[in-house]
Amino acid sequence: MSLVPTPTTRLALDEINPASFDFWLRDDVHGAFAKLRHERPVAWHQHPDSGRGFWSLTRYDDIAAATRDWETFSSAFGIQVMTDPEDVQRLGAIRSMISTDPPRHTKLRSVVNRGFTPKVVARAEESVRRRAREIVDAIAPKGEIEFVSDVAAVLPVAIICDMMGVPEADRPRLLDLTNRLLGGGDAEYGGTKESLQRAGEELRDYGLWLGRARLEHPENDLTTTLVHAEVDGEAMPPQDLGPFFLLLIAAGNETTRNAVSHGLWALTEYPEEKRRWLADLDGRAITAAEEIVRWASPLLHMRRTVARDVTFGGVDMRKGDKVAMWYVSANRDEAYFPDPYRFDITRTPNDQGAFGTGGPHFCLGAHLARREVIVMFTELLGRLPDIRATSQPEKLRSNFIHGIKRLPAAFTPRPLP
Repeated sequence: MSLVPTPTTRLALDEINPASFDFWLRDDVHGAFAKLRHERPVAWHQHPDSGRGFWSLTRYDDIAAATRDWETFSSAFGIQVMTDPEDVQRLGAIRSMISTDPPRHTKLRSVVNRGFTPKVVARAEESVRRRAREIVDAIAPKGEIEFVSDVAAVLPVAIICDMMGVPEADRPRLLDLTNRLLGGGDAEYGGTKESLQRAGEELRDYGLWLGRARLEHPENDLTTTLVHAEVDGEAMPPQDLGPFFLLLIAAGNETTRNAVSHGLWALTEYPEEKRRWLADLDGRAITAAEEIVRWASPLLHMRRTVARDVTFGGVDMRKGDKVAMWYVSANRDEAYFPDPYRFDITRTPNDQGAFGTGGPHFCLGAHLARREVIVMFTELLGRLPDIRATSQPEKLRSNFIHGIKRLPAAFTPRPLP
């Protein structure tokens, strides 16, 4: 089998700027990152709006090294290239584990780890499968659907809200707030820094309200676990719950939603891979789901801030510099993945970097996200084997989330028994 060639780009090296929202609407994004990896793997870019610069890491090994070196590359000052320290402070995210370094991060993470261990996720399997069956039941008689809103967005928000104890009536509002929070520069979701901040504040405040309710009336959910947890022998301060809630709801929704959306598009573009999966639906589910996550790279980047002057990747970085780690580039790195531009549902090994590449901030919900992708596709393909996208995906205008807003799909209708 011949290698799939490395894509090219029409952009000159100095024209490539992944901070630009419009960059992500292009059809040669992977070619642009290939050019960076080969010619300028550690590149300096200017943010087109703020004018503030940042470093881009594009190679898998560089990203893995920076991720593990938290003493040099700190998480404490923001996680996106467009975020500044004052934005982190405003949302209270400075109190959240995603915006902290060890040892505080280690202590905070230990509080919520019990809700995301493989054992706990295994116990949640039946809930995930039940929800996935309900989704397929709802669409099976239709024959034509909008895949994102009818399928991909439904499962993860249901599961994370189940885990957090969010009432059913409040879930549409939280989904809308999450869309606005992670909408990047997309005008459909507000498209401004101010709208993002307002959505974040509303999610944080909802989490505070739910936490107060659980203090008075405990339930068997993760919110109750958080509000009754201790950090350094003391009860978690109430103001810490809001940022925790914001993080868990947003992260618990977007990763699976966009992996599943990109997954259907990939299976439509590569029907031979879909046929291979259908031939052994359960036997190939684990490797297929892992390849979908690599292919999708639902989170485009995470940011660190240089905590001390360092020479890294052949360039001198100064304390306070922003550093973007582009997972979407790492997952196509020719030096790390054989034939990286081939969608291969049996790819083994597949140490994809979409959940992070190790270090203290490896994705807390990785086990859950994997199970959601596996279960959703085995239910879909098992009951609607000819499901396919019917037009190009409508992309989210974002430099942070590799989102698909809409993806029309069709299949042979299946009446319910």
